[in-house]
Amino acid sequence: MFAKPYKLKSTNTLKNSEKKHLLQRIEGGFPSISEQKIKELVPIKSTCNCMKLVLHSGDTVGVYVVDGVPMIIDSGETLIPTVCAMWKVPDLLPTIIIHSPVLSKIQSGVPLYAPGVVIDPSNFPRFNRGSLLAVSTSDNASAAIIGRATMSSGNLLVASMGTCLEVLHVFGDLLCKEVKFNKIERPKLQHTNVNLVDDIANDVQKLHIQQEKDEWPSLVPESNTVPNIPCIIPDNEICLEKNKQIVEATQQLDETVTTECSDTEDEKIPIDMDGLLRWCLLSFLKIHGNHLEMPLKTNLLYKNYLMPLCPPNRTLEVKKSSFKKMGKFLEAMQREGLIEVKEIEKGVDALVSVQLAHPAVRGHKVTSEVQDRTKKQEDANETDYVPPVVRELYCITANVLDLFVPLKKGTALSANDIRKTAREYVKSKQLDAGRGSVKLDATLAKATGKNEQDLIKWDELMNGLLSRMTASTELQFADGTSRLVKTRLEPILMQVFTRSGNKKVTLVSNLEAFGFVLPPLAQECQRAVAASCGVTRSAGASHDQLMLQGDQTHFIAKLLIEKYGLPKKYLDGADKALNKKK
Repeated sequence: MFAKPYKLKSTNTLKNSEKKHLLQRIEGGFPSISEQKIKELVPIKSTCNCMKLVLHSGDTVGVYVVDGVPMIIDSGETLIPTVCAMWKVPDLLPTIIIHSPVLSKIQSGVPLYAPGVVIDPSNFPRFNRGSLLAVSTSDNASAAIIGRATMSSGNLLVASMGTCLEVLHVFGDLLCKEVKFNKIERPKLQHTNVNLVDDIANDVQKLHIQQEKDEWPSLVPESNTVPNIPCIIPDNEICLEKNKQIVEATQQLDETVTTECSDTEDEKIPIDMDGLLRWCLLSFLKIHGNHLEMPLKTNLLYKNYLMPLCPPNRTLEVKKSSFKKMGKFLEAMQREGLIEVKEIEKGVDALVSVQLAHPAVRGHKVTSEVQDRTKKQEDANETDYVPPVVRELYCITANVLDLFVPLKKGTALSANDIRKTAREYVKSKQLDAGRGSVKLDATLAKATGKNEQDLIKWDELMNGLLSRMTASTELQFADGTSRLVKTRLEPILMQVFTRSGNKKVTLVSNLEAFGFVLPPLAQECQRAVAASCGVTRSAGASHDQLMLQGDQTHFIAKLLIEKYGLPKKYLDGADKALNKKK
């Protein structure tokens, strides 16, 4: 189902009433599962989205995503659980076991045949033909395949060959690799049934076999053995003194080991979301604490400082922690004595002071990867970003090749160069007919698509030449490099949308086509307009967009045209935006 690329049609966030309806559908489709286990799939307080996908076959299916993890596939007729849902509730579907090497074959597109199934008549699930099945491997009990049975369990037990499963979803397909989801990793689980080797091992342990003395002599010298001689127990003071000496020696050894290990190894990053939040805050205080401008608004603290410090293979989300909100997390850190948060305006909280002398901050060690990434970001912010210079060019085609000899096909020329070459050719061939007209010979007739011996004006000659050449765009970057795009770039588009609560946002599209790097541009816009600004991508869009809070078309037009020197014709609605009042 997801072996070939699919297209995202739409994405909708489910309301609580829609979640309850989904739970009712799951309960009706899987009546043997308890209500408590069904709520584990779709918790009421979770963030649930419904993605409409158009498959490679043309069919449309829905995928219900719970907290960034795909759980249920809605084919229209039935609900199909994903492998992630089977990891949470293994009793959703009957599960069969296959040999471990078979999984890689199925992931490459090979169907499941009967010889690949592990047959155990004493522990084999019962199912009919057409039933949904989950498939695990012999070395891992977690589900790896979801499919529909093409033969019943009775036929499969006696079958020696033939396809036994129609694969619908397999771990590692394009759905599992979707960038919108959290990183999906298959857990390692043990099978509940114990094999014959384990049974024999348990029986041997129950026999209590004692080894005969002196049957195999010890390799340890007898002189090192400690004889069992009664000793006199010393007084309490002597015991306490000796224990104190032992504790001091142990502490010195621990400090030595800790110092040596800390120089070579970075501090481990916590696995849970609460620990990751605190780790990012401590890293922020360690890196930016000495040169931090306060007060710092809490929303900017989370977005501009804590999230960039998160490791690349992890995702920092407050909603998935026990705090649920950034305000409660900061309150906990304030009670711990790390920071101080106050309300600077009505409904606006900000960071007003930090405690860099706190033992947790002093003992915190930032990983080398985070330090390198932060240094690169600071270096990028210190240097002003210079966008490329945009030039309109025209590439030589076979129609006009004879006019531009000895240049080769595909050479890019500006309009001035083309006009200069045409004038020199007309002058050398004495084709000037006077009064701004040109007499066409065979070469010019072929280049313009006109008839030979016709008289045309100079403007008509140039328009004919340019129309027979490939319109291109050249981007010249500040480091001296250039890139030629053999097409006309679409202008930068500014759109203002109204969101919930009558709030306006400005979306700026097609900036990357002109060589703009969106993250530093977003930071510059955020500092200039003192409003939220970030990089986003709308549903169905092929490139990232710049999203600013409020109607910022006047600011964007002034920034791109006046500061970065972008011609007005490359900005859609530039004149209207510049004339608009702030």
